Amino acid sequence: MVTMLSMVILTICMLIIIRKFNINLSLFPAKFTTVYVCASIIAAILLIVTPSNFTGGIKAISLLIYGSIVTPIFEELIFRGFIWNKLNAVILKEWKTYIVTTILFALWHLGYIGSIAFRVNEGLFHVMMWKVIIGLCYGMVLGMVRIKTKNCYSTILLHGVMNIFGR
Repeated sequence: MVTMLSMVILTICMLIIIRKFNINLSLFPAKFTTVYVCASIIAAILLIVTPSNFTGGIKAISLLIYGSIVTPIFEELIFRGFIWNKLNAVILKEWKTYIVTTILFALWHLGYIGSIAFRVNEGLFHVMMWKVIIGLCYGMVLGMVRIKTKNCYSTILLHGVMNIFGR
């Protein structure tokens, strides 16, 4: 719960700084088409009907909100928003930006060791290696979506949906 609260506070601070310094994150699509509206509705429905909402109590609902809403917004604003746009301005080759952000995103998941170490008795190294591998796979998919759509909104939605099924 503390981690979720920290991420919410950091996301709010990040959005305030971004707004103050007029930093472009390519957050929303140029035009909110029917596809985006339908994707948003589907993501919301999936979140609402997730079985843990009905069987796991408030703790399960909190974890679902953390994993499928808070974390995707936080991570996507950083990786497919801020870092992506800054690297694209310097590198000028989107495929290189894709590779760098994908690797950074994978390595970022090593930072979750603090919360994982308390739940794993043995094999922490293997668990963390899988976190990096899964982060790499997520990063590859989300990066391709970012290239295709040119915005973070689509990656936030997809990241949230993937986390519903992959927590």
